Amino acid sequence: MVEQIGNDVAAWVPADAVFGATTGAGGYAEYLAVKASAIARKPSNLSFEEAASVPVAAQTAWEGIFTHGHLKKGQTILIHGGAGAVGAYAVQLASHAGATIIATASGGDEAYLKSLGASRVIDYRAAQFEKVLREKVDVVFDLARGDIQKSFLVLKEGGHLVSATQPVSQEEAAKHRVSGVMMRLAPSGETLSKIGRMLEEGTIRPDVATVYALQDAAQAWKDIARNLPGVHGSSPGGPGTAGPKSHGKIVLRVA
Repeated sequence: MVEQIGNDVAAWVPADAVFGATTGAGGYAEYLAVKASAIARKPSNLSFEEAASVPVAAQTAWEGIFTHGHLKKGQTILIHGGAGAVGAYAVQLASHAGATIIATASGGDEAYLKSLGASRVIDYRAAQFEKVLREKVDVVFDLARGDIQKSFLVLKEGGHLVSATQPVSQEEAAKHRVSGVMMRLAPSGETLSKIGRMLEEGTIRPDVATVYALQDAAQAWKDIARNLPGVHGSSPGGPGTAGPKSHGKIVLRVA
Protein backbone atom coordinates (compact mmCIF):
# COMPACT_ATOMS: atom_id res chain seq x y z
CA MET A 1 0.00 0.00 0.00
CA VAL A 2 1.39 3.43 -0.95
CA GLU A 3 1.90 5.55 2.17
CA GLN A 4 3.63 8.60 0.69
CA ILE A 5 4.90 9.74 -2.72
CA GLY A 6 7.79 11.89 -3.87
CA ASN A 7 7.39 15.28 -5.51
CA ASP A 8 8.03 13.89 -9.00
CA VAL A 9 5.66 10.91 -8.77
CA ALA A 10 2.48 11.19 -10.83
CA ALA A 11 1.50 7.56 -11.39
CA TRP A 12 0.59 6.76 -7.79
CA VAL A 13 -1.24 8.36 -4.88
CA PRO A 14 -1.36 7.43 -1.18
CA ALA A 15 -3.57 4.40 -0.43
CA ASP A 16 -2.96 2.80 -3.84
CA ALA A 17 -2.61 -0.97 -3.49
CA VAL A 18 0.63 -1.96 -5.21
CA PHE A 19 3.17 -4.75 -5.32
CA GLY A 20 6.81 -4.97 -6.37
CA ALA A 21 10.30 -6.29 -5.66
CA THR A 22 12.90 -4.66 -3.44
CA THR A 23 16.18 -3.73 -5.08
CA GLY A 24 18.30 -4.26 -1.98
CA ALA A 25 17.95 -4.65 1.77
CA GLY A 26 14.70 -3.83 3.52
CA GLY A 27 12.39 -6.66 2.59
CA TYR A 28 11.51 -7.24 6.25
CA ALA A 29 10.66 -3.59 6.89
CA GLU A 30 7.15 -2.25 7.50
CA TYR A 31 7.91 0.73 5.24
CA LEU A 32 10.22 0.77 2.24
CA ALA A 33 11.19 3.41 -0.32
CA VAL A 34 11.05 2.10 -3.89
CA LYS A 35 11.20 3.56 -7.38
CA ALA A 36 7.78 4.32 -8.78
CA SER A 37 8.82 2.61 -12.01
CA ALA A 38 9.47 -0.70 -10.21
CA ILE A 39 5.98 -1.28 -8.81
CA ALA A 40 2.59 -2.11 -10.29
CA ARG A 41 -1.04 -2.16 -9.23
CA LYS A 42 -1.82 -5.13 -7.02
CA PRO A 43 -4.09 -7.63 -8.77
CA SER A 44 -7.55 -7.12 -7.28
CA ASN A 45 -8.15 -10.85 -6.86
CA LEU A 46 -5.03 -11.43 -4.75
CA SER A 47 -4.55 -10.88 -1.04
CA PHE A 48 -1.55 -8.80 0.00
CA GLU A 49 0.18 -12.00 1.12
CA GLU A 50 -0.41 -13.63 -2.26
CA ALA A 51 0.72 -10.48 -4.06
CA ALA A 52 3.90 -10.33 -2.00
CA SER A 53 4.83 -13.81 -3.20
CA VAL A 54 4.71 -12.85 -6.87
CA PRO A 55 7.20 -10.15 -7.97
CA VAL A 56 10.62 -11.78 -7.50
CA ALA A 57 9.67 -15.26 -8.67
CA ALA A 58 7.39 -14.24 -11.54
CA GLN A 59 9.66 -11.49 -12.90
CA THR A 60 12.69 -13.80 -12.72
CA ALA A 61 10.75 -16.35 -14.74
CA TRP A 62 9.58 -13.74 -17.26
CA GLU A 63 13.03 -12.26 -17.79
CA GLY A 64 14.64 -15.69 -17.94
CA ILE A 65 12.44 -17.16 -20.64
CA PHE A 66 11.46 -14.07 -22.63
CA THR A 67 14.07 -11.32 -22.15
CA HIS A 68 17.11 -13.62 -22.18
CA GLY A 69 15.72 -16.87 -23.59
CA HIS A 70 13.74 -15.21 -26.41
CA LEU A 71 11.13 -17.98 -26.17
CA LYS A 72 8.61 -18.01 -29.00
CA LYS A 73 5.36 -19.82 -29.75
CA GLY A 74 5.97 -23.33 -31.03
CA GLN A 75 9.42 -23.65 -29.47
CA THR A 76 10.48 -26.14 -26.82
CA ILE A 77 11.96 -25.14 -23.46
CA LEU A 78 13.68 -27.27 -20.83
CA ILE A 79 13.28 -25.88 -17.31
CA HIS A 80 15.61 -27.25 -14.64
CA GLY A 81 14.01 -26.98 -11.20
CA GLY A 82 10.51 -26.65 -12.59
CA ALA A 83 8.76 -27.28 -9.28
CA GLY A 84 10.41 -24.38 -7.48
CA ALA A 85 8.74 -20.99 -7.10
CA VAL A 86 10.44 -19.48 -10.16
CA GLY A 87 10.11 -22.68 -12.14
CA ALA A 88 6.37 -22.86 -11.55
CA TYR A 89 5.90 -19.39 -13.04
CA ALA A 90 8.24 -20.24 -15.92
CA VAL A 91 6.13 -23.30 -16.74
CA GLN A 92 2.91 -21.27 -16.66
CA LEU A 93 4.28 -18.38 -18.70
CA ALA A 94 5.87 -20.66 -21.30
CA SER A 95 2.64 -22.62 -21.60
CA HIS A 96 0.65 -19.42 -22.13
CA ALA A 97 3.16 -18.39 -24.81
CA GLY A 98 2.43 -21.58 -26.75
CA ALA A 99 5.69 -23.38 -26.05
CA THR A 100 6.25 -27.04 -25.31
CA ILE A 101 7.63 -27.44 -21.79
CA ILE A 102 9.92 -30.13 -20.45
CA ALA A 103 10.84 -29.82 -16.78
CA THR A 104 13.26 -31.59 -14.49
CA ALA A 105 12.04 -32.18 -10.95
CA SER A 106 11.48 -35.04 -8.54
CA GLY A 107 9.05 -37.71 -9.64
CA GLY A 108 6.54 -36.65 -7.01
CA ASP A 109 6.13 -33.27 -8.73
CA GLU A 110 4.96 -34.62 -12.07
CA ALA A 111 1.24 -34.11 -11.50
CA TYR A 112 1.82 -30.61 -10.10
CA LEU A 113 3.92 -29.52 -13.07
CA LYS A 114 1.56 -31.00 -15.63
CA SER A 115 -1.29 -29.11 -13.97
CA LEU A 116 0.69 -25.92 -14.69
CA GLY A 117 1.27 -26.77 -18.33
CA ALA A 118 4.35 -28.99 -18.56
CA SER A 119 4.23 -31.59 -21.32
CA ARG A 120 6.89 -33.82 -19.81
CA VAL A 121 8.61 -34.14 -16.45
CA ILE A 122 11.98 -35.86 -16.09
CA ASP A 123 12.73 -37.21 -12.62
CA TYR A 124 16.26 -35.94 -12.04
CA ARG A 125 16.82 -38.62 -9.41
CA ALA A 126 15.98 -41.47 -11.76
CA ALA A 127 17.22 -40.31 -15.17
CA GLN A 128 19.83 -38.10 -16.80
CA PHE A 129 18.01 -35.57 -18.94
CA GLU A 130 20.80 -35.35 -21.52
CA LYS A 131 20.48 -39.09 -22.15
CA VAL A 132 16.69 -39.41 -22.28
CA LEU A 133 15.91 -36.36 -24.42
CA ARG A 134 15.76 -37.48 -28.04
CA GLU A 135 15.13 -34.07 -29.56
CA LYS A 136 17.03 -30.90 -28.83
CA VAL A 137 15.34 -27.84 -27.33
CA ASP A 138 15.34 -24.15 -28.20
CA VAL A 139 15.80 -22.79 -24.68
CA VAL A 140 17.20 -24.12 -21.41
CA PHE A 141 16.26 -22.20 -18.25
CA ASP A 142 18.49 -23.42 -15.42
CA LEU A 143 17.19 -22.85 -11.89
CA ALA A 144 19.14 -25.71 -10.32
CA ARG A 145 22.75 -25.95 -9.26
CA GLY A 146 23.60 -29.05 -11.24
CA ASP A 147 26.17 -29.63 -13.96
CA ILE A 148 25.33 -26.81 -16.31
CA GLN A 149 27.68 -28.18 -18.97
CA LYS A 150 25.23 -30.98 -19.73
CA SER A 151 22.61 -28.48 -20.85
CA PHE A 152 24.73 -27.53 -23.85
CA LEU A 153 24.25 -31.08 -25.13
CA VAL A 154 20.49 -30.71 -25.52
CA LEU A 155 20.36 -27.25 -27.10
CA LYS A 156 19.72 -26.63 -30.77
CA GLU A 157 22.28 -24.57 -32.63
CA GLY A 158 21.29 -20.93 -32.12
CA GLY A 159 19.47 -21.79 -28.90
CA HIS A 160 19.66 -20.00 -25.58
CA LEU A 161 20.96 -21.22 -22.21
CA VAL A 162 19.86 -18.98 -19.35
CA SER A 163 21.00 -19.63 -15.78
CA ALA A 164 19.69 -17.92 -12.66
CA THR A 165 22.12 -19.76 -10.37
CA GLN A 166 25.60 -19.97 -11.85
CA PRO A 167 27.86 -18.49 -14.55
CA VAL A 168 27.66 -19.85 -18.08
CA SER A 169 30.90 -20.59 -19.93
CA GLN A 170 31.11 -18.35 -22.97
CA GLU A 171 33.72 -20.66 -24.46
CA GLU A 172 31.32 -23.61 -24.27
CA ALA A 173 28.49 -21.49 -25.61
CA ALA A 174 30.59 -20.51 -28.63
CA LYS A 175 31.69 -24.11 -29.12
CA HIS A 176 28.07 -25.29 -29.28
CA ARG A 177 26.96 -22.24 -31.28
CA VAL A 178 24.41 -21.10 -28.72
CA SER A 179 24.06 -18.08 -26.46
CA GLY A 180 24.62 -18.38 -22.74
CA VAL A 181 23.94 -15.92 -19.94
CA MET A 182 23.67 -15.80 -16.17
CA MET A 183 20.79 -13.45 -15.50
CA ARG A 184 20.12 -11.06 -12.65
CA LEU A 185 16.64 -9.77 -11.95
CA ALA A 186 15.97 -6.22 -13.14
CA PRO A 187 12.62 -5.27 -11.55
CA SER A 188 10.25 -3.57 -13.97
CA GLY A 189 6.86 -2.09 -13.25
CA GLU A 190 5.93 -2.57 -16.90
CA THR A 191 6.66 -6.30 -16.78
CA LEU A 192 4.97 -6.62 -13.41
CA SER A 193 1.85 -4.93 -14.79
CA LYS A 194 1.66 -7.57 -17.53
CA ILE A 195 2.06 -10.31 -14.94
CA GLY A 196 -0.60 -8.65 -12.78
CA ARG A 197 -3.10 -8.67 -15.64
CA MET A 198 -2.43 -12.35 -16.25
CA LEU A 199 -3.04 -13.06 -12.58
CA GLU A 200 -6.33 -11.17 -12.63
CA GLU A 201 -7.41 -13.03 -15.74
CA GLY A 202 -6.52 -16.38 -14.17
CA THR A 203 -3.98 -17.12 -16.91
CA ILE A 204 -1.37 -17.84 -14.25
CA ARG A 205 -1.78 -18.40 -10.53
CA PRO A 206 0.31 -17.62 -7.46
CA ASP A 207 1.37 -20.24 -4.94
CA VAL A 208 2.05 -19.38 -1.31
CA ALA A 209 3.66 -22.10 0.77
CA THR A 210 3.17 -20.55 4.22
CA VAL A 211 2.65 -17.10 5.73
CA TYR A 212 4.70 -16.32 8.85
CA ALA A 213 4.44 -13.40 11.24
CA LEU A 214 7.52 -11.19 11.25
CA GLN A 215 8.53 -12.35 14.74
CA ASP A 216 8.63 -15.90 13.37
CA ALA A 217 11.14 -15.11 10.62
CA ALA A 218 13.85 -17.23 12.24
CA GLN A 219 11.48 -20.20 12.36
CA ALA A 220 10.58 -19.61 8.72
CA TRP A 221 14.23 -19.98 7.74
CA LYS A 222 14.51 -23.16 9.81
CA ASP A 223 11.45 -24.61 8.12
CA ILE A 224 12.81 -23.72 4.70
CA ALA A 225 16.07 -25.51 5.50
CA ARG A 226 14.25 -28.57 6.80
CA ASN A 227 11.37 -28.86 4.36
CA LEU A 228 12.79 -27.48 1.12
CA PRO A 229 16.36 -28.75 0.96
CA GLY A 230 16.42 -29.62 -2.74
CA VAL A 231 17.26 -27.11 -5.45
CA HIS A 232 14.19 -28.38 -7.28
CA GLY A 233 11.93 -27.12 -4.50
CA SER A 234 10.23 -30.46 -4.13
CA SER A 235 11.33 -32.22 -0.96
CA PRO A 236 8.88 -31.91 1.91
CA GLY A 237 9.71 -32.69 5.50
CA GLY A 238 9.52 -36.20 6.84
CA PRO A 239 6.63 -37.76 8.71
CA GLY A 240 5.51 -35.71 11.68
CA THR A 241 7.33 -32.53 10.70
CA ALA A 242 5.59 -29.17 10.60
CA GLY A 243 6.34 -26.38 8.18
CA PRO A 244 5.51 -25.11 4.73
CA LYS A 245 4.19 -27.26 1.92
CA SER A 246 6.70 -28.21 -0.72
CA HIS A 247 5.63 -25.71 -3.41
CA GLY A 248 5.34 -21.94 -3.44
CA LYS A 249 6.90 -18.93 -1.78
CA ILE A 250 7.37 -18.21 1.92
CA VAL A 251 5.79 -14.89 2.94
CA LEU A 252 6.43 -12.76 6.02
CA ARG A 253 3.54 -10.65 7.30
CA VAL A 254 5.22 -7.48 8.61
CA ALA A 255 2.16 -5.44 9.52
